Amino acid sequence: MSSVWRYTEQHLGRYLARYVRVGISICIGAWLLSGCGYHLPGRGDAIPADVQKIYIALLDNRTTQPFIENTLTSEVRDQFTRRPGFEVVSERDKADAVITGAITRYTTSAIAYDEKDNIREYRAVMTAEFRFERIDGSEVLWQGNVTWDEEFMADRDRALQLNYETEAQETLSSRLASELFNRIVDNF
Repeated sequence: MSSVWRYTEQHLGRYLARYVRVGISICIGAWLLSGCGYHLPGRGDAIPADVQKIYIALLDNRTTQPFIENTLTSEVRDQFTRRPGFEVVSERDKADAVITGAITRYTTSAIAYDEKDNIREYRAVMTAEFRFERIDGSEVLWQGNVTWDEEFMADRDRALQLNYETEAQETLSSRLASELFNRIVDNF
């Protein structure tokens, strides 16, 4: 009976030791994660509290693709309008800060072909540079480039393919604007 008790005691001791180690590991992991600065994107506090009114200038278009600056500018305005804590103003002199920028690259390239070597799918890539600064130019709050890509289908009907590309440009603009907002707010 004593050998069975010793076996059970040793067996129980190993399990308890394992649970204690796991519990300690979980506590240490939680402690480390709480101090690492992790947070959800777009919820940072990198913008000074006194910057509440933002003017968003029409972006420059340094590409050969017409009118994409209008779509991207509109999406950037929408991103800041939808988020609490910001007011997008229509006049520069009423703002605390201004966002300026330019679309510096827009390209499309074939990425998929069929068995007859016809193009089946394209990838559109858009890059824009942005500058977010106080209205008087005294402080640059954020500056950087944002790039995004989106695929769209090819079609023999040129009008249909242009519709696909336009949809891809709208998606690119929306994603770029969202990424810009997150980077500005998180100062990334």
